[in-house]
Amino acid sequence: MKNPRFSFRTKSDADILDDGYRWRKYGQKSVKNSLYPRSYYRCTQHMCNVKKQVQRLSKETSIVETTYEGIHNHPSDEKVVEEKASVISSLLDKAKGFFAEKLANIPTPEATVDDVDFKGVTRDGVDYHAKVSVKNPYSQSIPICQISYILKSATRSSSLFFLLVPTIASGTIPDPGSLVGSGTTVLDVPVKVAYSIAVSLMKDMCTDWDIDYQLDIGLTFDIPVVGDITIPVSTQGEIKLPSLRDFF
Repeated sequence: MKNPRFSFRTKSDADILDDGYRWRKYGQKSVKNSLYPRSYYRCTQHMCNVKKQVQRLSKETSIVETTYEGIHNHPSDEKVVEEKASVISSLLDKAKGFFAEKLANIPTPEATVDDVDFKGVTRDGVDYHAKVSVKNPYSQSIPICQISYILKSATRSSSLFFLLVPTIASGTIPDPGSLVGSGTTVLDVPVKVAYSIAVSLMKDMCTDWDIDYQLDIGLTFDIPVVGDITIPVSTQGEIKLPSLRDFF
C-alpha cells in the first residue's frame, strides 16, 4: 500500500517548522529552475517511517512548502504539553486551597483577566496575549516570581456551561517584573499554541474560526513577611483561530 502524501505551504523565515515531531535530515538536492534546494527528513522515532520534504519557493521566497509521506506510528510532542499542563494544574489547585485557608486575613494582590487576544502566527506557533490587571495593596513594590498558565479549548453544552477538552497550551514565565506600590499593574501574558495543535484545531473548526476557551493563570508573588504565594485567576470566553490568510 502506497504511503499517503500531504503538502501545505506557509509563510515562514525558517525552513523547518515546529510540527510536533522530531526529524533528522538525510539528504538535499538541487531542483531544476529553483534557487533553493529541496531537503529530505526522516522521523527520528524508532520504527517510524514517515518522511518529509521541505523547499522554499523561488517565486515567493517567504513561502515554505512541506510535503509529508506516511503516517506516524507514535504520538507527537503534544503529549509533553499535556504532562507539563498536569504539573501546572496541580500547582494551581494547591494554590487555591492554600490561598483560601491560610491567607484569609492577610492583604494580597487582587488579579483579573481583562482580555485575551489573537496576536499572530510565527514560525513556532500561534501567539495569543492575555492582559491581567493586578492591584497591589502594599505601598512598596512587590516582585513577581513567576506566571504559570494553562489554555484549554472547550465546547459549549448550553448558554451557561462549558465542557473542557484537552489542553492546547501551557507554560511558565519566570521573573516577569514587579507590581507598582499602591496601584494597579497591567501584565501582558504571552500564550503560545504549538503549530501542530493550531493546525489540528483549524481542521476541526473548518466553518467557525472562533473557539470557546478557558485560561487558568497562576501569579506567584513574594509578599512581605509571608513569602512566596501563588494567586490563581481564571477566565472563559471566545478567541479566534488564525485563518489561512494569517499563514501567508
